[in-house]
Amino acid sequence: MIDAQLVELAYQNLPAMVAVNIAATLGVVFLLHAAGASGIRLWFGLVLLLSMLRLISWVLFKKYGSVANGLTASELTANGSRQYSATWMLLYTLGLLSAALIWVWLLYITFQSTASEVKFIVIVTISSLAGGATGITAPLKYAGRIYITILLVPSSIIIYSASNEYWVLSALAIVFWGAMIVNHRNNHRVLLKSLTLQLENKQLINNLQTLNADLEQRVHQRTEALKQIAHHDALTGLLNRPGLIDWMEKNLSAENPHEAAVLFLDLDRFKQINDALGHEIGDQVLRMIAHRFNDVCPSDAIVARWGGDEFLLITEQSTNARERADLIAHQLIEVATAQFKICDESLGVGLSVGMAYFPTDAADFQDVIHAADLTVAEVKRSGRGRSLIYDDIYAQTQKRRFDLGRALSEALKQNELTLAYQPVVNVLTGDVEALEVLSRWHHKTLGVIDPCEFINLAEETDRINALGDWVLYESCLKFSEWVPQGSAIKLAVNVSIKQLLTPGFSARVNSILIETDFSAKSLILEVTESLFGEEHLDATLKTVVTLREMGIDVYIDDFGTGYSSLSRLHEFPVTGIKIDRSFTAQVDSQGVVIIESAMLIAQRMNLKVIVEGVESISQLKKLSSLGVVAMQGYYFGRPSPIPHIESIKPIWCDVFLKE
Repeated sequence: MIDAQLVELAYQNLPAMVAVNIAATLGVVFLLHAAGASGIRLWFGLVLLLSMLRLISWVLFKKYGSVANGLTASELTANGSRQYSATWMLLYTLGLLSAALIWVWLLYITFQSTASEVKFIVIVTISSLAGGATGITAPLKYAGRIYITILLVPSSIIIYSASNEYWVLSALAIVFWGAMIVNHRNNHRVLLKSLTLQLENKQLINNLQTLNADLEQRVHQRTEALKQIAHHDALTGLLNRPGLIDWMEKNLSAENPHEAAVLFLDLDRFKQINDALGHEIGDQVLRMIAHRFNDVCPSDAIVARWGGDEFLLITEQSTNARERADLIAHQLIEVATAQFKICDESLGVGLSVGMAYFPTDAADFQDVIHAADLTVAEVKRSGRGRSLIYDDIYAQTQKRRFDLGRALSEALKQNELTLAYQPVVNVLTGDVEALEVLSRWHHKTLGVIDPCEFINLAEETDRINALGDWVLYESCLKFSEWVPQGSAIKLAVNVSIKQLLTPGFSARVNSILIETDFSAKSLILEVTESLFGEEHLDATLKTVVTLREMGIDVYIDDFGTGYSSLSRLHEFPVTGIKIDRSFTAQVDSQGVVIIESAMLIAQRMNLKVIVEGVESISQLKKLSSLGVVAMQGYYFGRPSPIPHIESIKPIWCDVFLKE
């Protein structure tokens, strides 16, 4: 219908446009005839002929094509409207573009022989026609712009071709053309928007006149539709958080003596898919997983998407809720781990399930969901891929983690963290080769916090960078207090993989070394085998290379307990490995095989080997027989705030000699 209205407006403007053309033609013909230009009569005749044909088309349109004089709105719908509009639009466009070509021909005639004053008058006339066309041809989105282009672009070329002296005028014509195109576009948009609003207003009035009887029904349908949108997840079609709570309010009651199972479903390894393949693939995975969960869900239960890669399945209250929940959890894990194909990729995720029971574990809907959430978090921490039933201890653990996380940010400011040093000893000389610095935390109310607990917490809460910077700065600053200047003893500092992946880590280390006046050649940075993880291999390699270029040694800590290091060890310019204490504890059995293999590889790759966890003379002797030179453990000294470097040598040498 809008197309038809645009054509109607175009034809309404046609007589005025033809009149302007004829007026401009008469003025130009008079000037050119006086100047003796050749071909002007033929041109004038063509203009009159074309003007007459265009006026005839206007008369025909008024009689046969106008909406007001024949075709009704019902006849101008869908394809019929488009066909009607296209036919008359084509006729109008042919006349319009023909007029433009005739004026370009006039400019060509003018620039062949006439005086400059006449040429400029013709240029001004054509420019005026182009300027006026921005408004009068506004109904025509493309035809109007083509008309302006035909008038101005060839004119610019003709002007420039006539004489290089006119290059500025030619360039201005192009600039003017661009401005007119923009004006035409804006005029067309305004006109189109106006017609659209008019049409919408008419439709609204018609709807109000004809649909008053159905208004109440429409309001009801719209309300239901909005409720559907508000209570359902747009991606999966499952209930969302408000929808789930609404379902629970309607189907569960704390006064009911039976239990309802609340299963919190948290996908495993989904983030890897999202990061590696993109969010579009991730969304497809979520839709497929949601479909599988829905298939497993019993008829008296509901599945909802809680957010991200988290889902909830809640059953109605029944006498055997716990038995059913175990079976459902097993089925959910089974369907979640089954492979599926997306874009020729075979993908699979895992599932961790936390279960709580309403109203036994909590009589409030939000609280029982939170209980299930705490439970699935415990599953994640202890291995993933299984189900677990809520226990009050999980809430206590979470409360402690929350308290520690909040306290950790203040620990550095309150001087609650301290450093301890443990020696690495050369068993051939008895000399201390290095001091490994370890952090300790004594909280004023929570007491002594185990390093594994607060370091893991720092990793999870992204406070590891601040903690790592503090340890490195303080240990470098105080190292000179324990170790004489010029000593060969090195400082070994543990760093997290998160620190290595932080942009600017190498620069930060260098800055600390400069601030503390500490030599890079005396520093060892120890990182676990997570260094070799495929998802960040390039980034960690780049950082290690930079650290080595600075002169810093990089050791692989807890060697043999993480990734398959042997396949990546040769790619990284590390300088040493520290064999994990778990192999030292088994040095008289299976552990000796790992240590011998590591020694052989290290010798071939010219890497230093340090064995951790040496606690007895028998372990010392066994490791020495295998060729181990550098050792660390309680036998040589426990971590101490003040390392007793000089007292280490007699402690073990005397015992060793007696043996």
